[in-house]
Amino acid sequence: MKKSVIFGTAGHIDHGKSSLIFALTGKHPDRLKEEQEKGITIELGFAGLETENAKISFVDVPGHEGLVKTMIAGSVGFDSVLFCVDSREGIKPQTVEHFNIIRTIGVKYCVVALTKSDLTDEKQIEKTKKDVEKLFSLSTIKIIDFVPTDRQNPETIQQLKNAIDKCAGKIMPKILTRCYVVRADRIFSIKGSGTVVTGTSLFGQISTGTTIYNTKNMRSAKIKSIQVHDKTVEKSVAGERTALNLPDFSLSDVQRGNILSDNPKIATTKGIYANLTVFEGIPEKTSIKHNKTYSIFIGAESCEGKIIFYDQKKLTHGQSANCFIKMDKQVTPYFDEPFIIRSGSPQISVAGGRVLGIEETYPDRRQTKEIMELFSIYDYDRAIKKVTEVFYCGLKLAEPIQFSGLIRNELAMKLAQLNIANFQGYIIDNSQLESYVEKTIEMLNKKGLLAISKIQHTCEDLPEHVRFDIINRIIERAQKQDYIFDGQTLKKKEKDPFEELAISVLNHMKADPTISNPAKLAEKTGLPEAKIVKCLQFLCNRSLAKNIEGNNHVTMELLNSFVDKAVLECEANGAADLASMKKHFELPRKLLVPLLEQLDKTGLFINKDNKRILKNR
Repeated sequence: MKKSVIFGTAGHIDHGKSSLIFALTGKHPDRLKEEQEKGITIELGFAGLETENAKISFVDVPGHEGLVKTMIAGSVGFDSVLFCVDSREGIKPQTVEHFNIIRTIGVKYCVVALTKSDLTDEKQIEKTKKDVEKLFSLSTIKIIDFVPTDRQNPETIQQLKNAIDKCAGKIMPKILTRCYVVRADRIFSIKGSGTVVTGTSLFGQISTGTTIYNTKNMRSAKIKSIQVHDKTVEKSVAGERTALNLPDFSLSDVQRGNILSDNPKIATTKGIYANLTVFEGIPEKTSIKHNKTYSIFIGAESCEGKIIFYDQKKLTHGQSANCFIKMDKQVTPYFDEPFIIRSGSPQISVAGGRVLGIEETYPDRRQTKEIMELFSIYDYDRAIKKVTEVFYCGLKLAEPIQFSGLIRNELAMKLAQLNIANFQGYIIDNSQLESYVEKTIEMLNKKGLLAISKIQHTCEDLPEHVRFDIINRIIERAQKQDYIFDGQTLKKKEKDPFEELAISVLNHMKADPTISNPAKLAEKTGLPEAKIVKCLQFLCNRSLAKNIEGNNHVTMELLNSFVDKAVLECEANGAADLASMKKHFELPRKLLVPLLEQLDKTGLFINKDNKRILKNR
């Protein structure tokens, strides 16, 4: 299966972006009559191309300075870019602004088309190429190829296709194991079908019949049908331009910029933590100032946001810093999502940013500086550890897609490795829990009595299921120290002389498993045989011992070990029998045979010719 790659266009107005897409695909991306009449792109345009390495979805964006908001909306999900520069005109203002936008969104590879090369000479083409190289030296974007193009010349169009194919080959396949996410960029209705929402599938995959949620208003709809590249398909995967037929939605249920997902727990917020970088090449007096409000463009949404730095008073050319942004309306961001900041005067893109977290995750933003520094460099181990150190009473995580770049299973494994307890998304360091349990046990040992209702954790706002876990840990630890729990109170267990006697018999059986019947135990302990029989009954009733045949008894510890070794023997050698189990247990035949028969009662084994094999084999 070929990977899906989103190729966006970028460049100044009238530098030939739409014309090249038409020459490459045979489909005109300018779908509005006004666009085709004026020869400029006003709205987003789309077209598809299949190459040797990939299925390419082109997103054609407008180059006019007044339509930058549309360009930013269209750049959602770009994997690579066809960067168009007129060979004659060279770099223009929107060339620079589009360049700043594509480096902010994380594009790693691109193809540069030097358009209208038939209208100029080699010297001018070379000059334009060098100017573009100088511009791109400000970023880490790698230019796969420069292709001088003439839309009327099939040879140059084929060279461009080859360069795009080569570039697509370098794009890493998308992660399909995350929840499905698509940002809506067009919403319209088709007679007889109902509402259709289009957008770039950003994460995961989704199939027809699945229920999808608008995370902004939590309305839901079942997917009736899916189209990719104008073809009806059963599922869409990350990296594809997708049209979802959602007849359960009215046109007012979805707006441009809304995130649709099969995960209804993705949160909206009015506050994000972010890493900002001010662009080079903007007017010298332009800067991002602390506690000032700017226009924020995130995905296909826009809002006003107040920038609150941790330390800085302002950021100037090329500087970066972490901050908190308080917005004037709800947005639905995901971790590491890029966004653009534009100034009001002059109206230009002045900075780019990445989302590091949402306000709702962290109870006190004054304590988040070090956490955000670690998330900004993707040091998840130290970042998560720092979260539980700073917020030692624990906190409720955002959905994984909004908390870090780790998928759900990776995050669960990371928490386990870091010894962090995870209670349905509420995390707290296990050492913090254990410390509290130890202190409570110390108090219990001093008083000898403790009512469970009196156990008060220093963290008053712990969720009920976390408190329940702590109490269970305390009860379990106390019971190991001979306390009993009557449902309300932990208290020291009164010693029963007969129970102590039975435990001493059990200890003899543990020390020498061959002492397995009342007669031998009576001889060993010096107790009457009748008393030994009662002790064995007591031990069996409490699942501490087991009568395996006649008068022969073994400890449950030995029986459980025998079952475990038999499983390992079957996994290693296919079967367990008398000879193989004798290698593990130096026991007489009169015990080994009934122990093997006990395997038949576990439900794990099948007895075949006196050999035990695992049922699931």
